[in-house]
Amino acid sequence: MFNLKLTQISQWAINSLSDSFDRLPKTDHRDGNYRLRRYSSVQLSNSDNSKYEKLESAPFNQSVQFNKYQGGVDRNFEEVEDGVIESGGMLEICDTFLESCGFTDEHIIDIHQMRISTGGETVPVSPEGVHQDGYRYIAMVGVNRHNIEGGDLLVYKEQTGYPFLGMVMQPGEMVMVNDKILWHSAKPIRTIDAERDGYMDAFILTAG
Repeated sequence: MFNLKLTQISQWAINSLSDSFDRLPKTDHRDGNYRLRRYSSVQLSNSDNSKYEKLESAPFNQSVQFNKYQGGVDRNFEEVEDGVIESGGMLEICDTFLESCGFTDEHIIDIHQMRISTGGETVPVSPEGVHQDGYRYIAMVGVNRHNIEGGDLLVYKEQTGYPFLGMVMQPGEMVMVNDKILWHSAKPIRTIDAERDGYMDAFILTAG
């Protein structure tokens, strides 16, 4: 059991997954123009422990208790692409998460694949503010940063306190947080060169 854990995913795994972020769609949700996302739930295959299987698609819903920005409503997202789920890179990420949390092979993992795009402006990475997500553990995996400043991950011991950790996540860095104990948010991101788009890519994994 841990409250906070930092580890590193291989550069090979990150490189194998990074191109798929270019195909993330916008959504009809409040943040859908700048937080592009796919979402799927997976479970380690019963017949082949070298891959994860995508579970039946379902809406994503958080209670208002945990998400006052968009809680209490069903949010539908396109599924994470099969090639991403079945890749060796995703296997490494999910295995690292399960093993670190001490979960069994049967445990379900929710995967959010997200690109936060500036569109030449300053945009919030965490419009929910300082929050918990309602799970046992969450993991954030940095994949790419392009033409941006900010986006620092902030971790807190209490919702109204000051962050004891602030870090700009670089590609391959994985931060796992005990969501029952700690709180988190992130600083907004802004474009460096206004003539080009800026964005931050990350995987967010959760397990109850």
